[in-house]
Amino acid sequence: MDFDMNAANIAMLKNYIATSRPMEEMFSVKGKVAIVTGATSGLGFNIALRLLQGGANVVIAGSSQAKGDYTIPLLEEAGYGQDRVMFCRTNVSNEADMENLIKSADEKFGSIDIYVNSAAIWSYAHIYDLPAEEFRRVIDTNISGAFLGIKHVSNYMIEHKVQGKITLISSNCAWLPYPVFGGYPHYAASKGGVNSLAIEAAKELKRYGIMVNVVAPGGMVTAGASSNMCAKGLSEEKQDEFYEELMVWQNDGTQPVDTVAIVAYAMCTPMSDGMTGEIVVADGGMSHNIVKYQAAIDQYPEDLD
Repeated sequence: MDFDMNAANIAMLKNYIATSRPMEEMFSVKGKVAIVTGATSGLGFNIALRLLQGGANVVIAGSSQAKGDYTIPLLEEAGYGQDRVMFCRTNVSNEADMENLIKSADEKFGSIDIYVNSAAIWSYAHIYDLPAEEFRRVIDTNISGAFLGIKHVSNYMIEHKVQGKITLISSNCAWLPYPVFGGYPHYAASKGGVNSLAIEAAKELKRYGIMVNVVAPGGMVTAGASSNMCAKGLSEEKQDEFYEELMVWQNDGTQPVDTVAIVAYAMCTPMSDGMTGEIVVADGGMSHNIVKYQAAIDQYPEDLD
């Protein structure tokens, strides 16, 4: 009997229709439980808000109790009560704190389906001026914190047979040096480490149905970015020198935080079921030098040669 290609194709198309989930489900996190670190300000807060809007219960993790004390009431005013959201004071680089975060989320909501690591710190300094202790401080929070989050969340998901989503926030500075003459060696190194960590974790966790991805934004206006200063330990002269350089720096404008938060949200939904180990760049084209304008030549210092 001859093989009927059209009949086979019809059967396959019928199967596509029968197994296609409703589109609204593909962009929903309704009924899921999410943890977001660094969620009392900036991008982390916006991601937590979007997850709440999408129907998830959310644990907001942050290192400052004071910030937690005003973040939760703000969300309650927006219509998200204590049955939907809670705060857990957490230093992501402290293993005991991370263990407590996992325990608190499970006790409050009974599951952990989504983990977003948005906690990070940084400062400005050229590598030849950067105090070693400042390098270690940034690496400890940004890489060790990401590691501890993946370690304990994945253990929970494996034990409870949760096929969950882990999303790490990185930065395009891992491959795109800026400002004008640099100043992010510790931060860039930490974010490059986050990218590599995510790929390795994705490799190890796929067999458990746990998907690990990265969202890498460019510059954004956040409370942290607005108050970012030179690294501790720099002389006043070195600080003045760096800030003068920083004033020269021109870019294409800072992207709205929510444009990145929406991408991070999408990575927590079934929409990203076919993705793991990916670095999703959400920098408005910055990495490809896609800009609205180019800075004038006279905005740069004269050639030192």
